Amino acid sequence: MKVFLLAGQSNMAGRAPSAEVGEPAGESTIRMDYVCSFALDVMTPHRSQGWEPLGVSPEHEGIVCPHFGPEIGFGRGLIEAYPREPMALIKHSRGATNLAEDWHPEATTGKQLYRDFIEQVRSAQSRLEAAGESCEIEAMVWCQGEADSTRLEWAEAYKTNLQHLFAATRADLGGEKLPILLVLSGDGKANPAMADAEIVRQAQRKVASADSQVTLVNADDLTLLDHVHYDAASQLKLGHRLAEAVLNRRN
Repeated sequence: MKVFLLAGQSNMAGRAPSAEVGEPAGESTIRMDYVCSFALDVMTPHRSQGWEPLGVSPEHEGIVCPHFGPEIGFGRGLIEAYPREPMALIKHSRGATNLAEDWHPEATTGKQLYRDFIEQVRSAQSRLEAAGESCEIEAMVWCQGEADSTRLEWAEAYKTNLQHLFAATRADLGGEKLPILLVLSGDGKANPAMADAEIVRQAQRKVASADSQVTLVNADDLTLLDHVHYDAASQLKLGHRLAEAVLNRRN
């Protein structure tokens, strides 16, 4: 079983409405285990009922309609690349969260999302193995950065924090050569709160250029449904772009 990890904030969760997901393209053959929330004050995020067929996420606290992120396009792209191989996605997406504190691997207070993410992955792997499936983590997708661009100290620490996050994830889950697909976060032109977006983006570029196992995936041409979130067409496009990056690495 090829397992892909997806983590980040609200663009990973995805606000794209399910009515615009398009016709199914076999993605239900892929399994997904996910955690999702949007609002900062949601203490208990929505969780899948264990492994479920890949599909749109239901309405839950903080969002008023079924929705999806890059996982649908990603799954469709993976099926095109690996039509006969069993695959699973593990997704942990928490809106409005930052890397400086919320996702920091050594956090002992606050949301401690890194701890929750690692626990989720290990639990999901254990359930696969209990069902007789051997599994291997193929790659991780990281889609986050907008929150850290709203505070200068967070933005200036982003490069160090991102390198630390990737090193910790590899040590805990995937080995030192775990491939990571890093989505270049938004430029903030439509969101005045993201005053230090370019510092974060430059940090992401530097991390990718210094690490041969990190692939930077550009999203600057994608369109938004509001001041920061990708619309449905762009979420599907981003997912396919991520799948292409996986295929390119494999080749």
